[in-house]
Amino acid sequence: MEEVRKLVSVLRRAIDDLADDERLHVEVDFNLVPEHRYPTLTERQESLARLRKCAAKTVRRHADRALDTLAYVLLSAEPLTVSQDRGAAAPPGGDQARAVGRSAPWWEDLRAFWRLSGEARVDIVCSEIPENERPEYASPADRNYLRYAKFADLDTLMYLRTRFAQLAPTVTIRDFAPSEYYDTQADVLVVVGGPPWNATYREFLPQLPFYFEPHPLGEDDPLVVPDLHGLTLGPRWTERQELLEDLAVFTRLTLAHGTTVFLLGGCLTLGVLGAARCLLEAERGARSVGYLTEQVGDDDFVLVTEARRVGGITDVADLTMVHPLLLLARRNNNPFRVAVDNTDRYLGLRPA
Repeated sequence: MEEVRKLVSVLRRAIDDLADDERLHVEVDFNLVPEHRYPTLTERQESLARLRKCAAKTVRRHADRALDTLAYVLLSAEPLTVSQDRGAAAPPGGDQARAVGRSAPWWEDLRAFWRLSGEARVDIVCSEIPENERPEYASPADRNYLRYAKFADLDTLMYLRTRFAQLAPTVTIRDFAPSEYYDTQADVLVVVGGPPWNATYREFLPQLPFYFEPHPLGEDDPLVVPDLHGLTLGPRWTERQELLEDLAVFTRLTLAHGTTVFLLGGCLTLGVLGAARCLLEAERGARSVGYLTEQVGDDDFVLVTEARRVGGITDVADLTMVHPLLLLARRNNNPFRVAVDNTDRYLGLRPA
């Protein structure tokens, strides 16, 4: 019985060291909150969802993240020691546990941002090359058929699949071309590649505060933000028409039924890959995720930043060091507002 009391004491201390929102979700899961006290976990989470006026899936997602943090607090706490006189367990290091509760390791920050908890289902819809531009072996009728030969932003697709598998091996990841995708009620939907070659991206355009101005094949499709006096941004080229910089455009939307949508766009393929790398690159990506969370919390947002090509390397800045060109955010489907605007930095570099 004494051992049980010790375990309960340690668990209670760890829960108390969590941030307020995390603590509430854990306490509801453990049936420690009287107003949400029900026999089953599902009933308790649905009760909290009713109080917060959100989907039960949203509560489950937050609870998964909170339990991950609790597990890390417990694993990071100092070992129990027994005093010689009373046999009581010494509490874990309070300062250390509180620091851990507030600051998870970088991989946990990335998992939480991309909603990769537990056994989440992730759908990736990658842009596809128009039929008249595809190689012959992109057709199922070809004897050397290669399914991925029709995907346009293949570098970004492979990068996402690899990084997601490294961060969260238990999640289920499936990839689709827009022409073969249907709504699967996934927990996470990642749409790769801008509207010209991605019909799924085009479905979200009415909700977005920007668009890519369509130009003929072989020309740039610049980014246009109508509410900022028609602000127009595009790639930068050298005098010899070598690409210097593209725009990485990263959008997060949360749907009413709980699915989180990430839209990865750019004027060119470089910007699309830059949008993924900006928020997935180990410690640097985690720092950028932390910067965004400080700015917009869990709100929907649109991030625009530079993506550079140095030889064959895609280079994207750490947002804590070089702030975004533009950051727009909204809450509860209200209009997007400007959170950060550094577009003068980019416009000043464009040729007259």
